[in-house]
Amino acid sequence: MSNQVANPSNAVLRRVIGSLLTGVIGRMTAGLVLIIAVILPPPAACGQAAHALAKRQWPLLISAGKADTPASIAGRYLQDSSKGWMIRAYNGKAAFGEGEAVLVPREPFRLGGLTPEGYQTVPVLAYAGIGDSPGRHRQVSRAAFDEQMHWLKREGFTAITPAQLIAFMNFSGQLPDRSVLITWDTQSSAFYELGVPILQSLGFTATVFITTDGVGQKGAMTWEQLKRLRRAGFAIGCRGRRGRPLTDWKKDQSFDAYFKSIESGLRLAKKEIETRLEAPCSLLAYPRGSTNGLIAAAAAKLGFSAAFTLSPGDNPFFADRFGIHRIPIDSRTTPVQFGKALSTMISADLH
Repeated sequence: MSNQVANPSNAVLRRVIGSLLTGVIGRMTAGLVLIIAVILPPPAACGQAAHALAKRQWPLLISAGKADTPASIAGRYLQDSSKGWMIRAYNGKAAFGEGEAVLVPREPFRLGGLTPEGYQTVPVLAYAGIGDSPGRHRQVSRAAFDEQMHWLKREGFTAITPAQLIAFMNFSGQLPDRSVLITWDTQSSAFYELGVPILQSLGFTATVFITTDGVGQKGAMTWEQLKRLRRAGFAIGCRGRRGRPLTDWKKDQSFDAYFKSIESGLRLAKKEIETRLEAPCSLLAYPRGSTNGLIAAAAAKLGFSAAFTLSPGDNPFFADRFGIHRIPIDSRTTPVQFGKALSTMISADLH
């Protein structure tokens, strides 16, 4: 069987239809319609519509090998084995027999996570500290964090990056059905020593929002450790210079002075991260979650591509990129509460 069926010969067409009739791909009528749409080239007389169709990355029709899995197929044809979820979702199954026909999508096919039953939302978890110090409610214990991350793994969640979330919100990228973004508002060395090993053992990544004045201080990560995290796939974002709420407007401060203090503080913090880590810094977590329209506008002006609050809520594709909701997780979060917070679909009749 040919590995690619764009503009196929009549012989290939006959073989594909033959395989359909003999049950190699005989799951549903919609699948037949899809195959026909893939193998038949668009008519030349369709003007702009035909041109748009010609530019599309049509799915490939391949024959599964003896030991093939969705991950191995994605690695071979999409150059990324982590995209095995696309193979599973597009074909509606998680395993393939030797010689079985498999469709390999080469571009997003469900933008916005839209389905007839509703649309996707992405939970964003917000952690502030890890350890076993008594009385520190904002911390999670190492055992609790380990349990929460293993729960995510067992339940089939994929830890995504901020870039993936932004592409999803821009309606230009697709996410696995059960996606979660894990964030940490800390520069504490405890996260590096206790939290990072747990995440890496499960193949998870996270986003770390730091205050630049805190880096290198006693009990905090160094810039070299942050570099290592970035090289390991962790995203490093900004939480200002000192982590003070940006909404604090002193009574004797003019509006111009207040706005300039916000702008200069964020600019300096952003520039230091970029200089120290030799990489762009495009993510902002509002210190202590406090924000308003003025601060969001300043963040956009300074070149941040997304900003995060500490307000729980849904994050569908049409949400505000400068008001992304996060779910605070701390020592008071029970396993039941944690599970209930991880909603990934909003029901709606979109037929």
